Amino acid sequence: MTMKKIILGLSVIGLISCQQNAEPAENHVEAVLGFDLADLDTSISPCEDFFQYTSGNWIKNNPIPETESRWGSFNELIESNNADVRELLNEIVNKTGFEKGSYQQLVADFYRSGMDSNATETTGIKGLEPILSKVAAISSLDDYLKVNGEFKMLGIAHPWGSYVGVDEKNSSRHLVQLVQSGLGMPDRDYYLKTDSTSEDLQNKYRIHVANMLALSGYEREKANKAAAGIYAFESKLAKAAMSRVDRRSAEKTYNKMSFSSLLELAPNLKLEDYFGSNNLEFDTAVVNQPDYIKALDTIIAQENLTVLMDYAHWSVIDAYGSYLPSAFVNENFDFFGKTMSGSRKLRPRWKRVLSSLNGGLGEPLGHMYVDKHFPESSKENIKNMVENLRAAYKLRIQGLDWMGEETKKKAIEKLEGFTYKIGYPDTWKTFEGLEILADDYLQNAINLNRYGVAENLAKLDKEVDREEWGMPAHIVNAYYNPANNEVVFPAGILQPPFYNAEAEAAINYGGIGGVIGHEFSHGFDDQGSKYNKEGNLEDWWTKEDSSRFAVKTTALADQYSSYEPLAGVFVNGNLTLGENIADLGGLTLAYYAYKTSLENGREDVVIDGFTWQQRVFLGWAQVWQTNQRDAYLRNQVTTDPHSPAKYRVNGTVANMDEFREAWGCENSDAMINSGEKQVKIW
Repeated sequence: MTMKKIILGLSVIGLISCQQNAEPAENHVEAVLGFDLADLDTSISPCEDFFQYTSGNWIKNNPIPETESRWGSFNELIESNNADVRELLNEIVNKTGFEKGSYQQLVADFYRSGMDSNATETTGIKGLEPILSKVAAISSLDDYLKVNGEFKMLGIAHPWGSYVGVDEKNSSRHLVQLVQSGLGMPDRDYYLKTDSTSEDLQNKYRIHVANMLALSGYEREKANKAAAGIYAFESKLAKAAMSRVDRRSAEKTYNKMSFSSLLELAPNLKLEDYFGSNNLEFDTAVVNQPDYIKALDTIIAQENLTVLMDYAHWSVIDAYGSYLPSAFVNENFDFFGKTMSGSRKLRPRWKRVLSSLNGGLGEPLGHMYVDKHFPESSKENIKNMVENLRAAYKLRIQGLDWMGEETKKKAIEKLEGFTYKIGYPDTWKTFEGLEILADDYLQNAINLNRYGVAENLAKLDKEVDREEWGMPAHIVNAYYNPANNEVVFPAGILQPPFYNAEAEAAINYGGIGGVIGHEFSHGFDDQGSKYNKEGNLEDWWTKEDSSRFAVKTTALADQYSSYEPLAGVFVNGNLTLGENIADLGGLTLAYYAYKTSLENGREDVVIDGFTWQQRVFLGWAQVWQTNQRDAYLRNQVTTDPHSPAKYRVNGTVANMDEFREAWGCENSDAMINSGEKQVKIW
């Protein structure tokens, strides 16, 4: 993969007024910094805007590609990984003789079918005709409800959703989960807002739905009328839906009830037939949004049958639009790519097919990737860093002045109970019985959806597999799983800018160390802290400590809610609270884990004019170098629990005395929260 350009020996001391904490010159060494100093905007002080200081020239020199809605160092790594994966795909797609059902055959034939655009254009929507015919034959509400059972198996959205998930109060077993669903736009707020920008978007969405219906065979006048009815129906669902902020609450979404109580909650939905069509038998379930399900029961019973039929038809086309001829793909892109996200050009076909592969066959694709591109030495290095971060967290907990000894003891027990997965699974999943064809992209998508849903439903009577991975090995991401009390770092993220085996350690601690600390901190954020060391939803805090924690998290939410990435558009500090807590905790832990490594014998040096303290912060900021289009930002603050990149840098370091000291800032500087404004948690 392409490494960042390395610049050695270029000091910026003297250019930045508040960079006063450099070590004596005799400690200066020539070493690989791992941060391209050409990215710095030295016209601004790091104490005034650290994001601009660390990313200004990077942003100027890295315009957003026309195919993208955002572009950052994150994307550079994703693109590098994609190039490696594409090379692997091109190698196997030209080979034959793979054993049927092997991961090579599944991946090669899926990719081959996806890249055959001529076959897709010729086939059209024939593969969807069996289900569309059933939609057209609906003559009663009962017929419509029965179709939704089939939609479940095909991965097609309907007004409610269901899946088999871990019981949050007994993490060793599975339960059926019932959730709200059914919206074509990304969030209920898109339907509820009445400002001019939102109303324009709502109108464009109706046009998009009408266009997709027309492409699938509706006459234009009928398509326009149907789109209006579909939008009105989805608006009713949106008004009944739980907000994203409330959906973050474990207590609000854990509503366990018997099967008979579930049927009483929504008698008109005929849920006994719905689950029966999927061969699901159970005594209890968790209803994530019972008020929505209850309201939906009335909405469905009162809705015009023609509207429900049009909505069902639209749901089929919407679910499989990416696998249909170019007219459908282009129409989808015009709305979701251009209008919703700000992209200007459709991504090349191979990237779109790769995205589909990642969604359904990501694990075998990751298998291919790590076989060729992941060094085992990286796995060992990250293990050591994980343990260093764990040790730093323990010390931070022990030193807290706001948490009592009883809660501290249980917090440390949970921390010591953390497990972790690094790189790739020890045992790779097989896909026995999955049929993937070399010449039918749409049918492959249907087959893959059926297989994935059936695989999920089969978990109901099985114990939780704690070895299972939640994302493919080649993906650039990481996660904390509260049910397993585990942190997971796929091979894809263990590369620059997160981890650079050639870079000095402080940069890596700021990068991948910050990510490790971030995932650890999710176990103790406003929601993760509600799960005990076994991964069960349980209140293990004293009342006093819980109240003190709430004061701190409320202050952090208020801080982020004051950020205004676009005129009149503010970050939702309550939606992003968990991620903001994790960012602040993660960078704090990375800083002190590296400091401990110095105490344990690591050499303390100045590199390219930067002290180790400064380099930790450079490593963190480098990860979030990002350009974003306005449409992307607007969508992000509505739907994404992560704050925009600028505030993941500035909002985090503003609360850290360590940052102020490292860069010689004053309490009056823009980057510094002091006094009551400062939020310290972990």
